[in-house]
Amino acid sequence: MKTSNLFLIIPIWAFLLFFAPIPTTAQNNTGGLDLESAERTLQHYFDSLANAGDDAMRDEINKMIISQFRKVLVDPHSFEYPFDSITNAGILKSEDDRVRIYNWNVPYEAGYNVYHCFLQYKKNDSIRTFELNDRSEKIEDPETKTLDKDNWYGALYYRIIKNSGRFDEVYYTLLGYDPHDYLINRKVIEVLHFNKQGEPVFGAAIFKNKKQVSKRVLFEYSEFANMMLRYDKDKQMIVHDHLSPSEPQYEGQREFYGPDFSYDGFKFENGIWNAYLDLDLRLNDINFDD
Repeated sequence: MKTSNLFLIIPIWAFLLFFAPIPTTAQNNTGGLDLESAERTLQHYFDSLANAGDDAMRDEINKMIISQFRKVLVDPHSFEYPFDSITNAGILKSEDDRVRIYNWNVPYEAGYNVYHCFLQYKKNDSIRTFELNDRSEKIEDPETKTLDKDNWYGALYYRIIKNSGRFDEVYYTLLGYDPHDYLINRKVIEVLHFNKQGEPVFGAAIFKNKKQVSKRVLFEYSEFANMMLRYDKDKQMIVHDHLSPSEPQYEGQREFYGPDFSYDGFKFENGIWNAYLDLDLRLNDINFDD
């Protein structure tokens, strides 16, 4: 993400002075954080991140964002506060009002992205906050791995789907996007659940495609293509474009893959996501309500 050369000549010390007067820990009359003021500060930082001119500036702004979230999310009122003026980050809540996600990316000049996420989990009357660490580029065979907050397969989540498993487990299936690099985009179907200690766990062997079972589902396709990955709540079905190479000789080279005008999906049945191939969206009457 590049802007005019004007940003490239601003030294970091001047940038920090520019932000210094902004209050980041204002309190309201009750002694708690002033969440409206904190929200304005966050939005200011996110706007600045979107317009930063170089990687050093992006890193400095991102440190401010992380620091601000750390201060804000310790306030239990933050779980219900809407944060609806923040437009450059994804803020999602599960339908059972137990999970909230604060999610954004930092794009670098080399073409890659690093993802950041804070996760709040409400259990009984307490709220725990977790900071996730993106390790996606170091995770081999990610579709087979169970991960935790310190080893997270980073993405930008845009949908949370709550499902009940076979043995009273509660799964939060996450649909995510990763503008990976200059050649390839990714989308991911992730699953989040919590262990007995209330710690987040990513990945579960609940995705079945014929005889193959995986713990998450990844899609890779051309930077110049758009892939649909959406959810029909009434049918409990995730529907997505089927991806194919533009020419047979490009088989396996994901930078040449894109939608081929056919559709596949996953339907939640008996505690797992079962794959369905070659869906006819007209006959299946898919209803995307999001």
